[in-house]
Amino acid sequence: MATVGRGGGVFSHRSRTADIVEDAALLATAAVRIAVKNLLIVRALRDRADFDERWWRSAVEREFELLAAENEADATRLEGVRAAAKGKIGRALHPADFRARDRPVLKRRIRILRRIATRLREIAVDEDAVLALVGQARQTALDEITTARHDPSPRATTDPGERAAGLAFLADDLAALAAGRSIDDE
Repeated sequence: MATVGRGGGVFSHRSRTADIVEDAALLATAAVRIAVKNLLIVRALRDRADFDERWWRSAVEREFELLAAENEADATRLEGVRAAAKGKIGRALHPADFRARDRPVLKRRIRILRRIATRLREIAVDEDAVLALVGQARQTALDEITTARHDPSPRATTDPGERAAGLAFLADDLAALAAGRSIDDE
């Protein structure tokens, strides 16, 4: 069954599994990128950690694996729910009360969750995708640090001259921090 949208396009009431999996992968990738950006800021400013690409690639792989494991765990949990629903008839008493007629929907959810987990693991081992994500997160972290440190106005992110000046100030600050660290390390 299909309906016609406002733009004249036809939409299915039931989304394609491949579309659901790709949408979930996009959301997971965005979440990992934000987590990496935040960790970059913390490690740079608080921990004074140097950028190590291998460490960050491993961190991204771990984040994707954690998300994949969550999807696998949800699928396993739903398998138990689906088994418990077998033979239960009548109306559900609450949203988590699944019945025999819900078993096909649960089966589809389980299949989708497993495919999402597989897709996230594929992204985790795609070196180009991981490096691109780290690069994007690193650039966003640098932009946020520059904007917060030297110019809290929105112009710093849109005016190339102001952004360059902010980056120059940041470079000076980082050089001073590095000089201070080498003195502290001696």
